[in-house]
Amino acid sequence: MNGKRLNFVGRFNVKVVIFLIIAVMLPLGGQQAYAHPSIGIYYYNQIFGNVHQNPSRYSNTLTTIACGHPMKVYKVSSKKGTTIHLDWREVRVGPYLGFMRTEFLDARRPKCFQDKYPKYFDLFEPSLAEIFYWGRLYDQYVRGRSKVR
Repeated sequence: MNGKRLNFVGRFNVKVVIFLIIAVMLPLGGQQAYAHPSIGIYYYNQIFGNVHQNPSRYSNTLTTIACGHPMKVYKVSSKKGTTIHLDWREVRVGPYLGFMRTEFLDARRPKCFQDKYPKYFDLFEPSLAEIFYWGRLYDQYVRGRSKVR
């Protein structure tokens, strides 16, 4: 009888320890609060694009998105010793927190080619690699008027 009692107490302690470990780890695994205030929800306005790890068109890509994809945009703030990139915004797309160029963001959902002509667009059946490279092309493409006379 004494052996059974110790075994029950041993199992009880293990259950308590597992419960405490899970209770401590649950808040760490969920969505963590972000320190910067949010500007709002904006939409991607080009056909395909990439969310970057840093505010540079040459930085690593976190994820690829299509026209009209919503994203949460945060206010730009600078830390001591860093510069503010006014042509980039910090965005959250799904689980990814990255950067997107300001010219690719619209406050209203844009009228996208994919939405206007879905039958025509579906004929292409682009692969994920092709979507990524189209997004890279839009990152590298320079817009605006030439200042050369």
